[in-house]
Amino acid sequence: MFHDAPLDRFVERFQLRASRRLSEHDHQLVSVAIADGDISPINKLIRAGACDAAIVAFSRPGIAQVLKTQPEALIPTLLVGGEPGGKGYDHVVINEREGVSCALTTLAETGRSSVAFAGQLPTREECELDPRWEMYRDFQASHARTPQLLFTSSPFLGDVFRAALEALQTTSSLPDAVYCASDRTAIGLMLAAQSLHIDVPNDIAVVGTGHSAESLDMDPSLSSLGLDTSEIDDIMRHFWHRIDGTADASQIPVPWKLFSRGSTSN
Repeated sequence: MFHDAPLDRFVERFQLRASRRLSEHDHQLVSVAIADGDISPINKLIRAGACDAAIVAFSRPGIAQVLKTQPEALIPTLLVGGEPGGKGYDHVVINEREGVSCALTTLAETGRSSVAFAGQLPTREECELDPRWEMYRDFQASHARTPQLLFTSSPFLGDVFRAALEALQTTSSLPDAVYCASDRTAIGLMLAAQSLHIDVPNDIAVVGTGHSAESLDMDPSLSSLGLDTSEIDDIMRHFWHRIDGTADASQIPVPWKLFSRGSTSN
């Protein structure tokens, strides 16, 4: 399995579930981190016959680069995310936009009139190129609401905590809710809020992205967007049939669901 570094919580969850399913067929999932966007190891390992199949879980630009350099799949290859393309690839097409709209609509229906965004990238410039910011911004614009970037930082928890702490202390009027580009960002925000005695969800509601295991460990538990475990199992069941040659390559559309929990319920 090839993935961006650092490992996204959603990808980590997908990886763990995929590993379990493949082990049922005596196959081992090996994780390979791709640093600095250099996808050359993918082509090298596949062409060298180092793997029977491949799972590629990248950002949208990363998936596009893979398809550009290798337009036809040489072995059963599952692309997770990005735009469909290429020949002979299995492609998990995730409808994130619908999920983001659902989350923001749910917040509005529970009386959260102002919803800000918290990013998972180090700079504002990078954050504003993130598809999740674009989805949030477009939703706000379509409902005559002003988009607000509360903060953005690298996805490392210490960096998130410090950025969230500064934002919560210096923002003159805090939003009613924050949609976060990752669960890790949401967790750092919740910890910062708690350290300042800002109540989640009564003072500020928080929604993450990724539906990670950690989202359930928080107190209150974190509401999050992501895939249900059963959907990952269905994807891997299909992909196993691709590996054993009993299924054809196909697009696999999956919804991005909101799992509502304590961080948005008051």
